[in-house]
Amino acid sequence: MKIKSFYATFFMVFAVIVLAGCGIQEDLNNIINADLPKKNDDFGQEDDYYEKFYKEVAKRSHIKKGTSDIKALDGLPKDPSGNVNWTAAVVNGYISPRGSLDPAAQDDLPLNLNIFIEAKVPLMANVMFPHSIHTYWLSCNNCHPKIFIPEAGANPISMDEIFKGQWCGRCHGKVAFTFWPRENCVRCHIVLKGQSLERESYK
Repeated sequence: MKIKSFYATFFMVFAVIVLAGCGIQEDLNNIINADLPKKNDDFGQEDDYYEKFYKEVAKRSHIKKGTSDIKALDGLPKDPSGNVNWTAAVVNGYISPRGSLDPAAQDDLPLNLNIFIEAKVPLMANVMFPHSIHTYWLSCNNCHPKIFIPEAGANPISMDEIFKGQWCGRCHGKVAFTFWPRENCVRCHIVLKGQSLERESYK
């Protein structure tokens, strides 16, 4: 009888320790993960071919401590030139700014539409333009129809004109990331020749 009582007591104590331990571990995990950024799930489906390219680009960022005169920016991911990589900051959940100062305003979800743009230079990788990160910050009428006509083939984009402040150059090189160093080039030119799902005209 004493043996049965011993085993019953042992089992109950063991069960309490295990159950309590699970709760402690869960609380510990919550505390440990509280400071980690949460992924932003508003940026397209993983099974989308070009979304995979886009998410790969978003990973190309790193944290540099003490690289800015503005302390609030020190903990954000940086691009190779040391500037904040705002795309990675949003996609990887470091920041989640509201769409309006009005607390009652509804946030519009980003438009998940990736546009393939073939580079005219044979050895240059093609461009994959993600609407998602752009529409996270901007409304459609910032670009359409004044800068880009929303129709396939209607925009004869060239890098010369972009460097002069037209097309993508309306923002990039000014308020959005710059064209150089080369690591910034491949934030747009990410689809190698022959690896797109499009008919390419390069030779």
